Amino acid sequence: MDFLEKRIKEQRAEFDHIERVDEGLLWQSIQADLAPPVSEAKVVQSNRFLKMYAIAASVALLMMASWFFYNKQNTVEVAATPEPQNFVPHFEEELGYRQTVSDTEEEIGFKNIDRRKYEDIFYELEMLETIHNEFREDLPTMSDKERAVNVLQKYYERKIRILERLSREIEKKSQYEKRINEKPAM
Repeated sequence: MDFLEKRIKEQRAEFDHIERVDEGLLWQSIQADLAPPVSEAKVVQSNRFLKMYAIAASVALLMMASWFFYNKQNTVEVAATPEPQNFVPHFEEELGYRQTVSDTEEEIGFKNIDRRKYEDIFYELEMLETIHNEFREDLPTMSDKERAVNVLQKYYERKIRILERLSREIEKKSQYEKRINEKPAM
């Protein structure tokens, strides 16, 4: 037997005797250790502030909801009265841009290029065309003609830049292939 078991057997009678503790006195002692009691005046005052904050929050929420619905209603009204359906903005430079795009495509042999070699550039061109087609579909509902002209201008400028990049990539590849073919065999 170890020391602990021996000690428990010797003092078994003392362990079996349980003292009753006054629960009310114990609870009072715990409450005294906690925070001091809150006075009734503070409770009423804090309730008053809570009510004021709740009212202010409700008013703010109501104002935001009203503003949201008012703006939504106004944007629907603007969209409901589009310009005539035949509105297609033409700007003087568009023919020049189209001609530049056509010349660049013809110069690099655009229709005969192996798209797998320049996958990322063709992907960019496809995305640009997709966005441009969506813009053309939305064109009848646009009311700002200047903005429409700017969007068209940026489209052509981006397309020309992408085609020029494609031309440079084709040139790089052809030069690389020439260098590889010209190297003497060892």
